Amino acid sequence: MNMHNRDKLMKQLQVYSFAVYDALLYLDAHPDSKCALDYYNKYKKLEAKAMQEYEMYFGPVIAPRDASCWQWNKGPWPWQNESDFKE
Repeated sequence: MNMHNRDKLMKQLQVYSFAVYDALLYLDAHPDSKCALDYYNKYKKLEAKAMQEYEMYFGPVIAPRDASCWQWNKGPWPWQNESDFKE
């Protein structure tokens, strides 16, 4: 995958993550809302799928818990776009 696809996939992951977090905040105030819970579950699945796809091609988005797999210095950081990264 190229850098354009990387940026597009990261943006999609951010959209899903925002939706999940926003739904959690709403559920704090409306814990019995089935509609909100369905929305949360839908976007949580989409977020997990996008995270898995991103990590398959570009590496971890967050620091791994297993320190034996430390590779943050290889390639661009998750928040960098193509124009920021120079090898």
